Amino acid sequence: MNIHLKEAFSRMKPVCDMVMINPSPDYITEFESLVSELKIDVLQELHQYMLFPFITHLQSKEIENKYEMQRVLVHGMKVVIQRVKITSYEMCLKIEVAFMNLIFDKTKKGMVANVPEELKLSVMECLTALMINLEPSVRLKLLQTQVPLLAQTVFLSVHLAKLEKLRTLRLAAIDSVNAHIACHRTLTDKMGRITDPAIEKAVVHMTSSILPGVLASLQDVATCTDNPGHAVIVAALDAICRILCLTMNDKFFRTNKDITPEDFMNLLKDKEEGDDEATRDRKLKTATKLSREWYTMAGEKLKTVIKSVVLLVTHEHHRVRKELAVLCHRVLVDCSETMLSSLPLCVEVLICLTNDPYMEVSEYCSKAVQDHFSRNPGVEAMESLRDNFILAINNLPRVLNNIDTSRKLNALDSVLGYARVLAASEVRAGCGGRSVDVRLGGVAGGRALPYDRLRPAALALVAAAALDVPPQLLARRTACEAAEAVACAGGERGTPWRSLLNVDPGLPEERLRAVCGALGSLSAAALLFDVLLDELRAGATEPILLINWIATGPDTDESLARRLVCEYTAEEVWACPLEDPTPAPPPDTYDVTVYDPHAWTKDSVPGLYEGATETRYTGISYLHPRRPQSRASAAAARRGVLRRCLMAEGLELAARRLGPAYRPHLLRTLTLVLEAVGSKFEFVSMAGAHALANIAVALGHASVGALIAENADYCTNQIATRLKKAWSISSALEMLSVVIQYSDVAILEYLHGIVDDVLVQSCDRYYQQDLYSFLLVFHTFVARLRQWFPEETKPEDPEQIHILNDLNEYIQNQREAEKLMAAEEMEDAGKSAEEMYREDELRREEEMLDYDDNVEPEAAPLPQHARAVVYVAERCVQFAASGDSGCAALALRVLSEAFPLLASHEDALLPLAHAAWVPLAAAARADPPVLRAALQLLRVLARLCGDFIRSRTVKDILPSLHSFLRKSSSDSYLQDAGAAYRLSRAYALQLAVLEDVPALVMHLQLDEDTMEETMSCVRLYLSRKQPRPLQELAVRCFKKFLEYNYGAAWQHLRRLCNNQSSLEPPTVSDESDIQLVTVYGTPYETADTDFDSNIRLIFDIK
Repeated sequence: MNIHLKEAFSRMKPVCDMVMINPSPDYITEFESLVSELKIDVLQELHQYMLFPFITHLQSKEIENKYEMQRVLVHGMKVVIQRVKITSYEMCLKIEVAFMNLIFDKTKKGMVANVPEELKLSVMECLTALMINLEPSVRLKLLQTQVPLLAQTVFLSVHLAKLEKLRTLRLAAIDSVNAHIACHRTLTDKMGRITDPAIEKAVVHMTSSILPGVLASLQDVATCTDNPGHAVIVAALDAICRILCLTMNDKFFRTNKDITPEDFMNLLKDKEEGDDEATRDRKLKTATKLSREWYTMAGEKLKTVIKSVVLLVTHEHHRVRKELAVLCHRVLVDCSETMLSSLPLCVEVLICLTNDPYMEVSEYCSKAVQDHFSRNPGVEAMESLRDNFILAINNLPRVLNNIDTSRKLNALDSVLGYARVLAASEVRAGCGGRSVDVRLGGVAGGRALPYDRLRPAALALVAAAALDVPPQLLARRTACEAAEAVACAGGERGTPWRSLLNVDPGLPEERLRAVCGALGSLSAAALLFDVLLDELRAGATEPILLINWIATGPDTDESLARRLVCEYTAEEVWACPLEDPTPAPPPDTYDVTVYDPHAWTKDSVPGLYEGATETRYTGISYLHPRRPQSRASAAAARRGVLRRCLMAEGLELAARRLGPAYRPHLLRTLTLVLEAVGSKFEFVSMAGAHALANIAVALGHASVGALIAENADYCTNQIATRLKKAWSISSALEMLSVVIQYSDVAILEYLHGIVDDVLVQSCDRYYQQDLYSFLLVFHTFVARLRQWFPEETKPEDPEQIHILNDLNEYIQNQREAEKLMAAEEMEDAGKSAEEMYREDELRREEEMLDYDDNVEPEAAPLPQHARAVVYVAERCVQFAASGDSGCAALALRVLSEAFPLLASHEDALLPLAHAAWVPLAAAARADPPVLRAALQLLRVLARLCGDFIRSRTVKDILPSLHSFLRKSSSDSYLQDAGAAYRLSRAYALQLAVLEDVPALVMHLQLDEDTMEETMSCVRLYLSRKQPRPLQELAVRCFKKFLEYNYGAAWQHLRRLCNNQSSLEPPTVSDESDIQLVTVYGTPYETADTDFDSNIRLIFDIK
């Protein structure tokens, strides 16, 4: 014994003796500190002596149920075992048995004793350290002679991992399983293989006896729903991977190439016995271990384990998905023969995870898939992949029809992965690679996929992409502002008209789109396109969405995008029933009952000069009454709107896919898209606006206006041609409104003739059903004219109110008038009556001779755009009296836009204002939408010609407004922010009236009596129990009233406050003759708490 060993022994002996006598925590702590100071070689020599007291105590009955002392002893042993190599087989057995006795109880559930978790954790950690630090010879002997003990320890560890709740204990138990089976990460290489062949063989023989049970328990651990975090799942998957790939490795799968008669006998015997679960279990128990039959049956048995763990492909943590991918890859690499029935599951998991959002997982899986098919390039493997791909597509509708988003994503990822692998295989085959080209629709190396299998797959895609058809699709727009706002946005946007029933918006919808894009890159894309097109022509809507995404994918051939354009622009496809499915009459016919251009009687039409002859292409004879048109059902109309939106979106996607190559298709699609933008249906207009904006970008135009300007001649020609056909008048009007909307003043010369033609058409009784479309065109036209010819505005200087200055000025003027009257009386006092009579006669003669002989110059003719505005206004004055409230309101809005353009042409403005007064006065007593439009027009007229309409406004309109304000004030009383009343038309009309009243009062220069009545109506909304927006508008009204007539508004508020507060007069200079007195009663505060806060806001009093 050398000197260092003697010294260490002399230091250790007293401590070991004290531990042997009294294993207190203090002595064990001293023991641990001394062990940490010793060198490893010294510790290796003395470890059996040092462990002897601990083993003795653990085997003793004296410390039974003393769990804390047991834990301290185990921890002290672990300090030694972690730093030494166990070279004694007997000591290893003693330690193993002693530890097992602490936590083993065969009467309990899982054979786990009811001891503290801390003790279990220490035992698991110490057992793991013991198994890791065994000498190879000891390990080999232990594996060969103590299989029952090791199996019992493994099962106990597995049940601890399965039943316990403490996370660290479960992880330690799984480590213990790996250590006892010799597949711990410290005992294997990077690929999880045991380097010593003898130990590997012994481990395989041991695990072959316990493999199904151990893996089933680890499967339960991995798939348990109560796992805290992800570490336990990752550890369980890692253990499954190591044990499975170690035991079921292909190198132990002995194959017999020579076929003997016994093989035929066994085959017949297996056929007679059947293939149920009980038979397979019996065969597995009776089969020779590690034989071909044993591996075959074990592979079938372990398929259930793989089926269970592959469900973790949807786990939220990326490390779990990565570990699952490692397991599947190892099975494909190491167990491709023994686990043959599980290979499709593993391949599907790897293919699915190639689209994982985490780059680490997706890259690993992509390499694994590529490696698998490079090692198995045969026809059978690729055909199996193709069949699984078709199966995954057929299962999509069933999987998507549930509420589990992660499961939906998994199914979509699987289909996407399959499609990409097949596409890559086709690319490699086309480049001369070694992969076999098994095309979905072709025959390049394998069996061709028959049409009867591709068609069900296409129908499954249609079912998976089922679309919602809500009633909101029939919502109509009231003007062109919405389309303009959307089109100006450009770029990426939402698609509110497209709502998938079974696919959630966001990532699942993007994944379905990626699936369709990947399908478009396959060789069978054209055949799939044809199948979907057949369904489209049969009346289905969902194929349109799929065709859009398939034909415009990033890797799709451009020919599919061109086919999409050609198919959508076909009349029988684009013309879907929105409201009127009645077929149009033939364009050329000589039947006078159908078409008789001479049946029209000339009427007074704006713009026709005397003696002109107007040719009318109405397409309908007045000799027979018009046939009543059948209207589509609500469901069919919604479907039609959705189809039109999706086809407009398809044209947009095709333009973005083709880029400048889309130009040959522009003339075919431009009119259709313009018609969609001008549609009365809001969603169709929105989809068309998006399509138009993206087509302009795809063709290199800076804006939609530039696109229309470049094709202005074509657009105007199409509009003029359609205006001459009765069955296309509606589409012509829709196109015209859009062309006007997006054009600049340069197109005005083209538009004058077309607008005149529209005015002529609007006179025809036949077109009364299209009245709203006519009015939309007029509204768009005058709105754009206001932008092209803006009205000149004069800056208004705010008047400063100085009451004393005004009073002084009034007194001075009064005095001057009195002086003048007194002077005239003095002059007339010295004259006789005859002299005064002669002066009057002389003055009368001079006035008669004083006349202006200057001839007033003839007024300049109206500009061309002003004349067009006059014609439009004259027509809209007639339409304003329409019985249709929507048409009447729109006609009034057109007049509101048109009159400002005539502000500098009073001779044209005043007659139109006079003509518009009758329908305007009638609209003041109509429904809220019409009344709002009438208010807008009244405000415009008050600003432009206030004196002209003052008296008739006071007489005809203001009483109706006053009555409405009084009546509705009780309706809006106590209607808080969540009340349904705030969504009503009456509330919106209240806001409009209160907003317009100040402008009407100021522009019409109302007198104090009329103003007093108006203020008495507005004051009702100063109550704090009215809705807050109405209160704010009422405060704003009174502020404007004070600016207009301070005295009248001040006195009204003074009467409203009705207080006895005194208002002292200001100091006046001594030179002034004004005598001011104290005023009792002020307008600044009131005892009524309902009005006090808003009264203070009027005068900005805090």
